Amino acid sequence: MMASTVVVRMRTCSRNTKVTAEMQDDGDTIRITIASDCKNVMNYADLLGGEVHVSDVVEWKGSRVVDPDIRQPLSIPCLVPNAIFDAAWMEIGVLSKNLAQGMAKENSLEFPEDE
Repeated sequence: MMASTVVVRMRTCSRNTKVTAEMQDDGDTIRITIASDCKNVMNYADLLGGEVHVSDVVEWKGSRVVDPDIRQPLSIPCLVPNAIFDAAWMEIGVLSKNLAQGMAKENSLEFPEDE
């Protein structure tokens, strides 16, 4: 299986991050590679370590991806943990790569002016 990659462009803080997930041969471990121009994201990456278990991305409770002690360098609205979930879900086949690379390519948050 080829690795799955998600790019986060946090325009509110002008930072960019590339998250790559790659299933390992044991079928239970996913290698997570994070490259970012944000020191807080890289601190998070160090705390997370280079891999997670499938249970970390399919179960919220007990997930290391969102563990407060690991996630603590990040601001609350940071989308990098979501990118880990998306990349890992593509890698394990829960999220269609075609869908993600096609019509969901530009998932977005919008900040509308007062209406």
